Order: sequence, then structure tokens, then C-alpha cells
Amino acid sequence: MAALPEDVAASSRAAAIVIVSDTALLDRFPTARDGQKAPAEGYCDSAADTETILNARAALIGQQGRRRFAVKIAAVLDVSLDGGVPCFRLTDDEQLVDTTMMVGRLEIDLEEEMSTLELFG
Repeated sequence: MAALPEDVAASSRAAAIVIVSDTALLDRFPTARDGQKAPAEGYCDSAADTETILNARAALIGQQGRRRFAVKIAAVLDVSLDGGVPCFRLTDDEQLVDTTMMVGRLEIDLEEEMSTLELFG
């Protein structure tokens, strides 16, 4: 199937890189994002939209000193919405966690029948 002219135009336009950084957060967590310097990718039509999204993401994740967990699940997921934000209840006696956490990322592996949640809380 041939690409439509609007698809070609959308994929060949110039890219903009928007960076939102919180020095206080970086000082508290110098190895944040697993020690990687690679930015989180996102695609918006305007840099202003991207900046709005990044500021909201930073406010949700960074201001309260949230803990981060990566959880592998081989069962039916029960993700609820709390004020429009996807949430998941994590219970782990070893990590002393029993609370509802924000879902930052959901990866589904259909071949392995396994899901991975990145949780903040």
C-alpha cells in the first residue's frame, strides 16, 4: 500500500527535542532512569504540547520522592483509574510495600504471556 501524501509529510518534518529537567530531583536521585542518559521518547505535533506533557509527568513522578518498581505479571491485570491516572495495587512483604501505585508503563509480551508494569508510588 502506498503512503498517502499527508503521511509522507508527517514523517519527514523536522523534529524538535524538548528537555524538562529538575536539578533538585537529579541531586536526590543521580542514577534516575537506570543511570541512562537517553531521553524518554514521545511524539507530539508541537513543542508546547510536549513540554506540557513532560511537566505533568515530572510533577507526577518526581515531587513526592516516589519509589519505582518493575513488576512482572503472568495473570489477569487489574489496573484501576484514580482521577484518570492508571493505578495498580502492589503488595510485597519483602520490600515492605502494600499500596496503590501509579502505572508509568505497561509492556505486554504475547509470546511469553507475561506483562511488565513500571510502578511509581
